[in-house]
Amino acid sequence: MSIFRPLSKPDEPNHYQVAGINVICPHCQNQKFYESRIQYNIQETAFAEKEYTVRMATALTCSRCSMVVYFINKPNKIMA
Repeated sequence: MSIFRPLSKPDEPNHYQVAGINVICPHCQNQKFYESRIQYNIQETAFAEKEYTVRMATALTCSRCSMVVYFINKPNKIMA
């Protein structure tokens, strides 16, 4: 079972923007990514006890080199 849940078909990478800036792979400079939603845990201290909270994030996987870039706010899919 995978921790990733695809939001687009695997054969259709898309272009994305975050805060009005195009997302570009920092490794290979590609601009097409596969989108997935992931869960992550954060550790919070409440009343002197540590608790874990589950949150959601978006993972964009580069269609060329497979580098994964994570975003807390959902990136906007753009038509290129």
